[in-house]
Amino acid sequence: ASSPPSAASAAPPAGRGRVSSRHWEESWSKEELDLKSREHVMASWGPGSSQRNNPVIVRGEGCYLFDIDGKRYLDWTSQAICTNLGYDVPPAVQTAVSRQLATLPMVYGGLANTEIRVRLATLISELLPGDLGGLLFPSGGAEANEAAIRIARRYTGRPKIISHYRSYHGGTAHAVSATGDFRRGFVEASGGAPV
Repeated sequence: ASSPPSAASAAPPAGRGRVSSRHWEESWSKEELDLKSREHVMASWGPGSSQRNNPVIVRGEGCYLFDIDGKRYLDWTSQAICTNLGYDVPPAVQTAVSRQLATLPMVYGGLANTEIRVRLATLISELLPGDLGGLLFPSGGAEANEAAIRIARRYTGRPKIISHYRSYHGGTAHAVSATGDFRRGFVEASGGAPV
C-alpha cells in the first residue's frame, strides 16, 4: 500500500478540510463504505436514497457478481449491456491490456491515431456488410449515440429522431432527448438539447 502524502504535500485547498489518511488503507469496512456512500455518492437518475440499500459488489465471476458479504447475484443486465462476455477476462486479453497500458494508455481520437485503432478499424471494416467501412471509436454509449444522431441529421438533413418508448440512450443532452422515458424531462425542462 502507498504511504499517505506528507503534511506539506497534503495541505488542503482554501476552504477545504485535510485529506483523510483512510484513503491509503487497503480496504474499508462494509459499515464505513455504507456511511461514506450516504455522505458522498449520488445516484444518476433520481434520489440517492433509492440506492442506499444496494449491495457493495466486490468481484465478478462468469455471469455472477458477489457482494462484500459473499452473496452471489446473477447479473441479468450484463452491467447495462457493458459486460456481455461476463466477468472472466481471458489471460490473453489481460496481457494485451497490460501491454497497451504500459505502452500508451490513451490517445484522444481528435489529436492523433494509433496503430491498434487503425488495425481494429480495418478488421471491423472487413467484417461489415456492403460498403460500410468508416469506424468511430467513442469513449461510451452516450457519445456513440450523440455521434449517430449527428450523422443521421447530417445525412438526412432532418432534425427528428425516433426512439422507442422506455428506451435509454445515454446521459448527454442529445442522447437523453432520444430517450423514451422520464429521463428526457431533464433536457425538455431546460428547453431541449441544442441543435
